[in-house]
Amino acid sequence: MDILFSASNAFCKYLKEDLNRLPSPDDKRIGTQPVQTTQECMAWQCHAVKRPSSQGEKIDVIAVEARSRYVILFSDPQFESLDAFFKLFRKRWAEQSVHMAIESGAVASAMADDMFEQFKNTPITALFCKNTDLSINGHVSDAQQWLLQSYEHYGVDDLDREEEFGLGRHINQFRKKAKPFPGAKRQESFLPMSRIVDDWLYRFAKGLSEWSYPDTEEGHFPNPYRLESHRECGQFSVTVDELLKESIPDNVVDLADARRRKEKSTA
Repeated sequence: MDILFSASNAFCKYLKEDLNRLPSPDDKRIGTQPVQTTQECMAWQCHAVKRPSSQGEKIDVIAVEARSRYVILFSDPQFESLDAFFKLFRKRWAEQSVHMAIESGAVASAMADDMFEQFKNTPITALFCKNTDLSINGHVSDAQQWLLQSYEHYGVDDLDREEEFGLGRHINQFRKKAKPFPGAKRQESFLPMSRIVDDWLYRFAKGLSEWSYPDTEEGHFPNPYRLESHRECGQFSVTVDELLKESIPDNVVDLADARRRKEKSTA
């Protein structure tokens, strides 16, 4: 799979990287192209934020996933290169995906090592470009405010790893609104935590499901992108050439719906 990092000008300046801009198919909105996560490519908007502290100026890094608006926070990480950023990002991504998948009740804690192994064995290519998706930028600003308020409230200059995760988890439990795809007329309301867990289970928990889903291989979790990939919204990302042509069975359900049905049946 590919990971597309849409890096803001501030993020590029922070790492002293002169990245190429994301190509514009119509030569419009150059530098502010919308990005979207698909089953082939996960997109993240990355931004670096300067802030004053008792020890002088510091810089936080915020990454927001395109589909779920799930945020990962880095409090004054002092990245020296894109490689250093991706190394720590991938570590946090793995830790949080396994933790949240288990906490959701979708997989048992005994399966943690299996999820980590699947994550480790998934070929991942990191793609970096200079771009700011304005529809995601507002969620980046929200996360920035949460960070600043936390520093002020607790009287600290930095957050440690557990505090970063705790604050991120708090932010990710608030309902968000966003258009389901570029050009859509209406926004959808959703929970970042729920959407990102569905993605993680689909990618890194194959064969670990204790119950079955319609039109899904036994033991696997459903593909949350199957229905979305059929919407007539044009090309989703630079790594996807065309939409799938197959039809969708009427009995396809998403993971959240299936989970609710399971809870009702066991109540």
